[in-house]
Amino acid sequence: METIKVYKYKLDFYYKSLIIYLLFLVSYTLIRGNFSHENFSIVFKDPIIYIALTFVFFSVLLLLLNLITSKQIIFENDKIVLKNRFRQKDILLDDIMYIRFSRERGKKIEGSRKIRIIKLKLKNRKRYIRIRVMEYYDERKMIGDFKKISMSKQ
Repeated sequence: METIKVYKYKLDFYYKSLIIYLLFLVSYTLIRGNFSHENFSIVFKDPIIYIALTFVFFSVLLLLLNLITSKQIIFENDKIVLKNRFRQKDILLDDIMYIRFSRERGKKIEGSRKIRIIKLKLKNRKRYIRIRVMEYYDERKMIGDFKKISMSKQ
């Protein structure tokens, strides 16, 4: 591996869910609101509006938290860096005992991903480090990089 490769965390799911919740909230308030003589009043006593507001609030909160942390996986020549805004974990390639690739179970769906989770077993750690592949951009390239490391370990 000659160059440094950076894989960033996907935030698409959070954006899409926030848009869906906001669209539902706006359309529901338009349906339930009262139009009278060029005025529009919102019904605040409806519990569905409160439920939709909590969904919007929590999705905004999760989006902001994930934007602030900004997770990344960085492949360097001799190490893998698991990084977020607040901390950084360096994993030397010599410390990796082996890499396991967890595959999808169940039906074979056309176009589905074969590998979902990558597990890193380290020499000085009892548990695996689990990386969900579909949470990062360029997942196929990332799987290829992990496979290169795995082949060098055998």
